[in-house]
Amino acid sequence: MSALVRPSVLDRGELDLCVRRTRFRGRDGQGSAFVTSSPLVSAQDGLAMKAEEQKYSSLRFSTRSLPASKRLPALRELFERSIQLEIDAAPGQAVEMEMHLAPGLRRAKMLSSFTARTSRPTSMLADGEDTICLMMKMGGYLELAQGHQESVPKNGDGVLLVYREPSRLQFVGATYVSVRVPFAAISTVGCDAGAAAGRRIPRDTEALSLLRNYVMNLPERVTDPQLGRLSATHVYDLIALAIGATNDGRAIALQRGVRAARLEAIKSDLIHNVALDLKQLAKRQGISTRYIQILFEESGTTFTEFALARRLEFARAILTSPRYRTWSVTAIALEAGFGDISHFNRCFKRRYSMTPTDMRAHLKNNRTPG
Repeated sequence: MSALVRPSVLDRGELDLCVRRTRFRGRDGQGSAFVTSSPLVSAQDGLAMKAEEQKYSSLRFSTRSLPASKRLPALRELFERSIQLEIDAAPGQAVEMEMHLAPGLRRAKMLSSFTARTSRPTSMLADGEDTICLMMKMGGYLELAQGHQESVPKNGDGVLLVYREPSRLQFVGATYVSVRVPFAAISTVGCDAGAAAGRRIPRDTEALSLLRNYVMNLPERVTDPQLGRLSATHVYDLIALAIGATNDGRAIALQRGVRAARLEAIKSDLIHNVALDLKQLAKRQGISTRYIQILFEESGTTFTEFALARRLEFARAILTSPRYRTWSVTAIALEAGFGDISHFNRCFKRRYSMTPTDMRAHLKNNRTPG
């Protein structure tokens, strides 16, 4: 890696162009959730944010609006202060990414094609950062060298970056999704993350596939602190399984994290394919119909209730869209997975207090449906 020149801190206005952050402060004394949003902030205001010091925070970073000469200094500011990596890249490259922080958990997604060399040299370890980062490559080229491992993941593969050891990464037109958690959190699940530093995790590893889906579907914030901690624990379990947990740790993670991630994968599949029935979903997921039913029952609902709600939402979206104004109610019902039109009409009226035909009439008369 070429020698890095330490940048001077950018002017506030310059970083204001590329960083937007929203901080979620949890609940107030009355128990009602509230959100405060600072419009634009600079690195001087604390771009480096440790997960344990924050509640919920979202950051959108883009250098597209900056002059080409200012893009690399802004990128270095972000990586060195918030990501704890030194970086060298083409001066004029436009970079766009997003980060979501929660207690004990960070998520990031590179939205633009990213070409750079990054490193965590021995001199940087003095900052005491003790997290691990599982990166899942979505496109381009990515190479990680750490310890005795050198990994070049294929699309969909994961690689493990351990912050307590020196490392080098190279990106060429790469996009990726990453999740970063405390080193100790993985150790408690019976996983030796240190020994897995730099390891490539094949994309067909079941725990990695479940982790990717689970992380991608997490909300930006969880207002209930207990549910927030539970979500982080599920991520720890899946990372441990993907890396390789001990027998005892594996049993815990399978019971806890995998079941939660499997349920999220089923929900996501159904949301994107509302017409699927229970048998079709089970076949697509490679599990039994009874297992799907158990997962929903454990979450406090049933598969039938969840599927019905999603199908009604889907039908209402089509019904109220000008794009589908020529579709008949029958065609919409069938598209939403209802084989019985009378059943569809009854369920729709019970949910929205009007029939599909009535809702269309409201729209035609320029009135907002209830």
